[in-house]
Amino acid sequence: MDIKALQTRLREFAAARDWQPYHAPKNLAMALMVEAAELLELFQWQTLTESRGFTRNAPDKERVADEIADVLLYLLQLADHTDVDVEQAVERKLRKNAQKYPAKHPEKAAPGLKGHLLIDWENVQPRGEELRKLVPEGTDVWIFHGPLQKVDASSHRLAYGASKVALVPRPDVSKKNALDFQLSYYIGYISARQPQERFVVVSNDTGYDPMLEHARELGFDAQRRPFRRQPLPAIAAPVKPKSKAAAAKSKLPPTPVYSLASPMVPSAAQIAWRAIVHLRSLPADGRPVDLDVFMESLISEPVMDRSDLARRASQLLRARRLGLARATDETPRASAASVSAAPSPAAPMPVAQPSPPVTLASPAKTKKKAAENAAPASTKATRQDMQQLVKLLDGLAVSERPARKDMLVALLQNHLGETSVQSLRVAHALAQLQALKRVTVKKDVVSYPSPERAPATAKKAADPAVSKVAAAKPTAAKVAQAVLASLQKMPMNKPTRVTGLLKFIETHAAKAADPQSMARQVCTLLQARQEVALSPDGKGVTYPGLKAKRAAGA
Repeated sequence: MDIKALQTRLREFAAARDWQPYHAPKNLAMALMVEAAELLELFQWQTLTESRGFTRNAPDKERVADEIADVLLYLLQLADHTDVDVEQAVERKLRKNAQKYPAKHPEKAAPGLKGHLLIDWENVQPRGEELRKLVPEGTDVWIFHGPLQKVDASSHRLAYGASKVALVPRPDVSKKNALDFQLSYYIGYISARQPQERFVVVSNDTGYDPMLEHARELGFDAQRRPFRRQPLPAIAAPVKPKSKAAAAKSKLPPTPVYSLASPMVPSAAQIAWRAIVHLRSLPADGRPVDLDVFMESLISEPVMDRSDLARRASQLLRARRLGLARATDETPRASAASVSAAPSPAAPMPVAQPSPPVTLASPAKTKKKAAENAAPASTKATRQDMQQLVKLLDGLAVSERPARKDMLVALLQNHLGETSVQSLRVAHALAQLQALKRVTVKKDVVSYPSPERAPATAKKAADPAVSKVAAAKPTAAKVAQAVLASLQKMPMNKPTRVTGLLKFIETHAAKAADPQSMARQVCTLLQARQEVALSPDGKGVTYPGLKAKRAAGA
């Protein structure tokens, strides 16, 4: 827009109609306020939601556009008659405002719109590079996780920057769907302050869709992106050497066959075995340097703490003399002497098998040194361990709880940080869960009986506070008094429809036995007192009583 050219056109328009004598700065300022009031009149009595959707209708949008144009034209004429350069005045005022009101969040003042990625970490766990590929336009990452989850956000900070990644833990363990509600609240919280930006929920949970659809109806750019991790490619068996001497020198165990798509939680020994097979299939110059990161890349199952499982698998390799230095040799020396009891091709090793499929042997000196340096292993689960396990099982949905004993043992092993399913600590934890009647094991089938609770009626009868609250039920007169007090504090944005008024009354009658019935009684009472009046069609509502009280007070 060329402001100077537009002011010239306005000047010529007024001269052709002999309006110059009336265009004094005082008159132009008054006309500007009148046009601004006409613009305000279009949104009078509308709620915030109604005002956001008002311009979706073409005729209403045209009315708003006309009033905005009138305000702008009078403003430019006022600047022309007062010899004010609009562009210079705007730049100078922006600099003054920046000095007067310093930014609380300088990172949010960057130009361009942001793309907020809200991750349901209890549902999906995408890494930073996977998230960047899934939503390329994302700029800010919000990771919502449970209190018992350990989130490794290093890849996200590397992909987006440390200041662009925020971890939001779920405070309560026992409440169902608590994280879903918390994530939904944050969408509303952020969108209220940055309504023009984009919001993407990364989750496979379709329960977010109604909320996101409603947000789109209100004019927000909100959507959900599911995430599915691509399974690792199948590991090819090593090529047999042609000569018998070379075959005897580099004799390797056969490649096990396993399913990466299994929903079972793998053990550290199984991840270590995958690493052995995968490392030997790679060339010498293509083998990884960071063993922990490599271990984590081999985990495709839904694991609660991926980084911890990878770390334990790495420790297992190093403790059994199959560390990174030996595994990355150009000619692997870990043959039949260092790897025993390897499975045959006819007996595949599934990932779901809780026990390690191979036995990794070590020299006697190394075993003795490791036994000397190792801390004494605990044979019993502590009270804190049992409390965390009970909270973990209670927080899982019925469909997510292990249905077989081996699955439950694998879960306990992973949570307690034990490397073997035959650990005495794991067995003690399982026995304690059965003693507490949290689980029942019959022929390798696990069930979860509900914990015994005292009858609610007896608790209420024994609690005098509950009886006192129950006795103090609100009446229609008290609710009507509270509603009138709230309406008097609202000079604008009062409900203009009967349905909106009833919803407003229900918020004040929340303690009633039937809030909806109480709302209808209060509405009838207010009509009888002539505090409110219905329109002829019975859908609209006005407040003559409040206007009379306001006029009397003035």
